[in-house]
Amino acid sequence: MARIRTIKPEFWLNEELSLISESACLLAIGLMNYSDDEGFFNANPLLIKAAVFPIRETSGTVPVLLQELYNCGYIDLFSCSDGKSYGKIVNFGKHQVINKPKPSKIKSLALIPYNYGIDTGSVPPGKEGKGKDQGKEERVHITRDQPVDNFPSLQPAGEALDKFRMHSGWAPLPGFCDRAMDWGYRLDRLTPYSPPQLRQFCDYWIPEDVQRFQEQWEMAFAKSLEHQAIKKFNET
Repeated sequence: MARIRTIKPEFWLNEELSLISESACLLAIGLMNYSDDEGFFNANPLLIKAAVFPIRETSGTVPVLLQELYNCGYIDLFSCSDGKSYGKIVNFGKHQVINKPKPSKIKSLALIPYNYGIDTGSVPPGKEGKGKDQGKEERVHITRDQPVDNFPSLQPAGEALDKFRMHSGWAPLPGFCDRAMDWGYRLDRLTPYSPPQLRQFCDYWIPEDVQRFQEQWEMAFAKSLEHQAIKKFNET
């Protein structure tokens, strides 16, 4: 059932959302109505299309649009032991004030984060490469149904694998550039990031009620660095 939500003015000034297609931006708004009172939603493309685009044809299929929103950090995607796909609007609680919210039934499930990375195999229908986009290297993403637990662990042996909130002492682990390339982000090997960029990233996420695995934080940081590089390139 659709729910009444608030669209704040800063939504239209979001730099990361400005890099995605208009259809994906429209889906970002529609997911606010579609999600539950904690920002979680069933990520079945057929259900999303029926709820968000019941009488409208979009320029891209729902899985492709979900991938755009995942890539820009607007949503997280998960698989579950029940065989279904789920998602969560990352900063839902920051922008929505819900009167008498109902607890999320999805939140209590054993959710496994998805991972988008490089795949040299065949590309699922609707996910063919579109060439270079705003200076990004062309890359192929793996199917949305591949769980992140198939991805090699990034933590050294003995280090905790639990999710955690961002903190001021966080930093990527050694080999960050190589992993970023595996995820489709090209960073400068000599100076992949500056101390101010790392501090800005940490300062942005510290106030947020978001917990992620180390590898997810690194993916988000790599994505942020690439977006900053694209913005700088477009301004020159």
